[in-house]
Amino acid sequence: MIDVLKSTKYVVDNSRFVKINRDKIRQLAEILEQRKIKSTRWNYKYHFFDNGEKTCEYLFVLDSLNFYFWNKNPKKKWKTENGELTGYFSLAYALKKAVEGGKLKLEANFILKLGYKDFSEILKGTGELLFLKKRLEILKENYAILKEKHRGSFVNLIERCNGDAIKLIDLLVKEFPSFRDEATYKNKKIGFYKRAQILVGDLYCCFNNKKWGGLKNLEKITAFPDYRIPQILRGFGVLEYDEKLANKVDNRRLLKSQSEEEVEIRANTIWAVEFLKQELKARRMNFKSIEIDWHLWNWVKTIDIKLGQYHLTKTIFY
Repeated sequence: MIDVLKSTKYVVDNSRFVKINRDKIRQLAEILEQRKIKSTRWNYKYHFFDNGEKTCEYLFVLDSLNFYFWNKNPKKKWKTENGELTGYFSLAYALKKAVEGGKLKLEANFILKLGYKDFSEILKGTGELLFLKKRLEILKENYAILKEKHRGSFVNLIERCNGDAIKLIDLLVKEFPSFRDEATYKNKKIGFYKRAQILVGDLYCCFNNKKWGGLKNLEKITAFPDYRIPQILRGFGVLEYDEKLANKVDNRRLLKSQSEEEVEIRANTIWAVEFLKQELKARRMNFKSIEIDWHLWNWVKTIDIKLGQYHLTKTIFY
């Protein structure tokens, strides 16, 4: 597995389109200090949880499908529960209901036989969830690999790692193509591994650092470079885009997956959170990068602040 911090630091040092404003990081750290932020708690309302092995399998399914929730046409954005839920929480809750209602069995043999019609029924809502066929393809591919290498169980894969978060991410990246979130930037291979890292983070948070979530080396996991966190950081002035890129993002023009612009947005997002973590530590507020990511992601949903647009990229990685 490519070292995420080392490889993305190369991007930050050579960025042309995106810069990090350290003064704005200090200002954001002051705001978070005033808020007296605490570690984010798991949302059990919208996630399946039985405190057992089925929860691990549920998280594997969830994060196998956890990508691409935006729609270029806002009117077609995918929503469930009469429009009350969108995006990630729509997915989490739809899967929870399917598991509890018996429409989705968290077993390799069931998933490998799952048809498109039944799968689309599980994720039924208003609007359009894009890449639906691709999601089913990825889910089946992942469970075929689990069946071949881990007797059909994500729990078996977890237990191979002896409680080491980095070993678990490494296995996910090596064995599952859909978790191999890499790009080439100026002839160098860059590793992001957003969904592999978030799956490990979800185990940690869901099980409250116990059982399968009792993992070491969590401090080595970075922020999750998707499209929401850079939107938030740019909204606070932490990330600065050059005029050409800003115009593309603000006018909702697509950025090509693994283009220099997209790679720079993701890499600078990771390091902006690392610098923010250092600023918070100087204020005696010790948080993991993933905890800062979660706090920002949840916090901005509750405040009235204009963040501007997020970048649009068609990808399975976030």
